[in-house]
Order: sequence, then structure tokens, then C-alpha cells
Amino acid sequence: MAFDPQLIEAQMKLGTIHPEEMPALAWDALEAGFDGPCIRRVAAMIRPSGWEVDQQMPGFMGEAGLKNIPLEEASIRVARQLASRILSERRDPLEYSKDFELIWIQSNYAKAIQDVGSLDDQKAVGLQTEAKLREYARSLLLELLDNPLP
Repeated sequence: MAFDPQLIEAQMKLGTIHPEEMPALAWDALEAGFDGPCIRRVAAMIRPSGWEVDQQMPGFMGEAGLKNIPLEEASIRVARQLASRILSERRDPLEYSKDFELIWIQSNYAKAIQDVGSLDDQKAVGLQTEAKLREYARSLLLELLDNPLP
């Protein structure tokens, strides 16, 4: 996996990177040219606990050039990454409605992703045909990708 600092910052803020994933992430950072004692400590961990990882996080983030970003910005980054993948792979956006809902929940219901975050509700209500809802969902994904970050 490529080391994408912007996506990693967002995933860290949303709490979607688990302690056991951190050593692989540290190796990715090393391969991307980042280095330092905290990155090396995390890379050497075997089945780390949350506490072990938490002790190294401030140093790891600094050595890897990662910033602590606002929750809403994090949710937008992760939602955009998912939207981009869905559109580029020509996938059905309705199959990912629960994923967008989870991002929305993790973001504490950020207004910026409310429309994609509530797609599953719209699907459940069934006021539109599935084809119309799919078309609407695609338009929301395109809009999400076109709008600049707040």
C-alpha cells in the first residue's frame, strides 16, 4: 500500500487505523522515505496494543509529516477517496451506501457529507426507483469530488 499522508491523517482522525495495522503503516512510511526513531519503533512492533501505539503516535506523526486535522475535513477526505474509487472502477454506488453512512457517523454527522451519508436511508425509504436512486447517488459522488474542501 502506498503511503498517502492526506488519507492517513484522515483515517487516523476518524479512528479507522487499528493498532495492529500500525507496523505495516510504519513500513510504508519508511519505504516512502520517512524515517525516525518512533517510525522504527512502530515498524518493529509485533501485535501492538493500543497503549503501545499511542505512546509513539506524537513522534510518529511528526516524523512522517502528518498533521492533526479537523474531523469534518477527515470525513470529506475519506468519503472522496471512496467516491473516487467507486467511480473509477465503475461500481454501483448503492452498494457502498453503508460505507458512506459509517463515515458520516464517525464524523459526528458532518454536514459536508450528509447527502452521501444518508444514501442508505433514501434507499430504505424507496421513494425513487433503484435506477433513479443510482443516478442520484452517482451525481452526489461527482459533486463530492468537484467541491473544494471547506
